[in-house]
Amino acid sequence: MSNELIELAKKDRIQNQHGCTSMHRAPVEDDALTTPLHRAAVNGDTGVITEIVCSESLAKLTSNDETALILAVKNSQIDAFKILMEETKKHNLERLFTTTDKEGNSLLHLAAQNKLTSIVNLLLESSYSHIIQINSKNNEGQTALDICNANSQDDVSKEICSILERAAARQQSARDPEQISDPTSGSWNFTRFPIETRNVILMVLGMIATAFFTAACNFPNGFVKGNHPQGQKFDAKDVISGNLPTVVYLMVFSSAGFMTAMAAITVLVWALQLRSILLFLVICICVVYVMLVDEVTPKFS
Repeated sequence: MSNELIELAKKDRIQNQHGCTSMHRAPVEDDALTTPLHRAAVNGDTGVITEIVCSESLAKLTSNDETALILAVKNSQIDAFKILMEETKKHNLERLFTTTDKEGNSLLHLAAQNKLTSIVNLLLESSYSHIIQINSKNNEGQTALDICNANSQDDVSKEICSILERAAARQQSARDPEQISDPTSGSWNFTRFPIETRNVILMVLGMIATAFFTAACNFPNGFVKGNHPQGQKFDAKDVISGNLPTVVYLMVFSSAGFMTAMAAITVLVWALQLRSILLFLVICICVVYVMLVDEVTPKFS
């Protein structure tokens, strides 16, 4: 079949203004209405692709809105994709790098789904990487990174996740250098740290906050009473002179550490869809902590 297509391409010399012959444009008889280039992309026939590729056939869509580039990625035909990518650049059809199929999946979505690290790198390191929309969503509301995170149990998916996160950070920084440091930005926590680093930070912060909260709840009664005689009042001058009970200084540093940990946790989970619920829980925990501290800390006159 491949040799026959090549021979037909050589014999058919009648070309239109796009350099395409009638054989290039003719649909293959199947349900998907694919052209010979589509079929070659599916099968990974690099020789056929080189012989019959033209601008019109590159832009031609199947009934599922698939270009030859999309079909190559869907079928994990890496060599075919490389040739098609070069031909796409040669014909100035960079818009094809952002084309999506009927499910809204871009080349980046499909490469992440099929765990094709080399294609992800090709897309993000090419001269057209600036037009690749890393955070674009398919019809199910998923970005390429979301698809990757869903398969993050294996090393290949973890590697692709890291590549996507670094590329998103570079892209975001290039568009708006100030936004990447803004904790209210919905993409901040996804682009600031790799997923493994973020998970470790969240775990450590959770342990720190738990330690401070537990300490505030479990001060020995003897320690509190011994350092804070019941009914005793303190003046502002005692703060300056350092005559306050030890428990006050312990609660000050404990509160500073606890609140800092909770603030950092809030920033790291801000981009999650359930951030409203998480923020409410954080506020509740902080209120309980403040009430506990108020019971232990001496009163000032």
